[in-house]
Amino acid sequence: MLGTFADHVVVTQASCVKIEPWFPLDVAALLSCGVPTGWGSAVYVGEVQPGETVVVVGVGGVGINAVQGARSAGASHIIAVDPVAMKRDFARELGATHVAATAEEGAELARRLSRGTGADVVIVTVGVLTSEITSSALEMVGKGGRLVLTATADDSADVNVQVPGNRVTFYNISIRGALLGGCNSQYDVPRLARLYDEGLLKLDELITKRYSVDQVGLAYRDVVEGRVVRGVIEHVHG
Repeated sequence: MLGTFADHVVVTQASCVKIEPWFPLDVAALLSCGVPTGWGSAVYVGEVQPGETVVVVGVGGVGINAVQGARSAGASHIIAVDPVAMKRDFARELGATHVAATAEEGAELARRLSRGTGADVVIVTVGVLTSEITSSALEMVGKGGRLVLTATADDSADVNVQVPGNRVTFYNISIRGALLGGCNSQYDVPRLARLYDEGLLKLDELITKRYSVDQVGLAYRDVVEGRVVRGVIEHVHG
């Protein structure tokens, strides 16, 4: 149901969202999925509130926008967890107050910054969700906190959410799934475009590298190997 690499796509009117004529199309492409999914995972699904401590696990093309969403919502502490140093450094530029290379480091930071309580919101935006990642993310969540699962597994039949029931019950933890960050494209794409226009949402900076259509294979390799935050395929017509 995607026309990602096509020169032309025929769609129904309901699938179209109008943007201003001046809006750059390379930036607009980012608003179709990664940006609203990450941003909405923090703002809508995670319901981040001013002063809260937020952990984002995995700060690629989706997670980096969860960082931006948490910043927009007024979080006091935003911890970006990622094993790739380049992504951690970039997360700092877009609003993360702290970074960590591992879940253990992220959990320790969350406890210290919250004075022992734990994170109010943990958003999981890794490339592939596993039960180990889910369990480690749950350990970061404090009492009354929210665990947002935006990441998906390779196999839809895989059991990737295994949590101790007593911890969820006694800590009053909510586990929430996020599809497109809970966004409504007809409302939120124009809204995010306005935030970009007003300098409140960074989009140009997200494009780490540009590729031609015949470099699609290279683009995928760069994503898998952690070389880019977001790559853009440019169609050049003679």
